[in-house]
Amino acid sequence: MPYSLLGAALVGLGLLGACGPGAEVNQPASALAADTVDVPRLSPAETAAALADVPETVVVDVRTPAEVAASGRLAGAVVLDVTAPDFEARALAALDPDRPTVLYCRSGARAERAARRLADLGFSRLANAGGFDALAAAGLATEPYTP
Repeated sequence: MPYSLLGAALVGLGLLGACGPGAEVNQPASALAADTVDVPRLSPAETAAALADVPETVVVDVRTPAEVAASGRLAGAVVLDVTAPDFEARALAALDPDRPTVLYCRSGARAERAARRLADLGFSRLANAGGFDALAAAGLATEPYTP
């Protein structure tokens, strides 16, 4: 896909745009409610393209540390267990709400839940990449993880 078409697709997915649909340009990210933040579900191919095209994107694995240790993680992914009681505090300490953020888990369900919780914290450039196995099978680089 030519760069201009992929760039347009990323804007449509909210990864390149500064705000989601319906949000005012000058509205601070913290003013966005979780129900107004569009969290697109990316295919493995769309995820690979988004990461190649928008290198400042942060990748977040929201599985438990034991799951990540058993199977590995996408190369460079931040591991933030969405089931941990301090998920929000850890997310605020580790992530920048102004950077595009792509989340994944085993199937995509916890990534969706994590995206909604991050949206509540003011993150607005979020995408759900689905499950680790599909991403790894599609050729995205992986690495071992030791908690």
